[in-house]
Amino acid sequence: MPTQEERLDMVEFNLRQFKTETVRVYQDMAFEMTIVKGLTEDSVKRLSILSSTMEKRFDEVDRRFERIDTRLDAMDTRLDTMDTHLGTLDTRLDRVDTRLGMMDTRLDRVEGMLAQILEYLSKKP
Repeated sequence: MPTQEERLDMVEFNLRQFKTETVRVYQDMAFEMTIVKGLTEDSVKRLSILSSTMEKRFDEVDRRFERIDTRLDAMDTRLDTMDTHLGTLDTRLDRVDTRLGMMDTRLDRVEGMLAQILEYLSKKP
């Protein structure tokens, strides 16, 4: 059985070994935390740059959409004007159609009258 002195020496040895391992593990952990901190800071910087870049691109896309909207509004205005003109032309063509129909009717009556006159003249000796 170990003596009191031997047991105390063993406890002191184990304590020194524990302290040494604890200090080494703490240093390793501190080193790893430093690396993680550096990586995190780098990631935050890159995310900030990416965010700024995306914001600029979205602003550019917004400006393009605004220009397209302006052009489409102008086209809508022009198409509305064309619709109005086409409506006016339709009305005028309907009137022309009506007048041509009336002229057809008159010409048919004139042809009928001419046919009667020719028949009447051909019967006369």
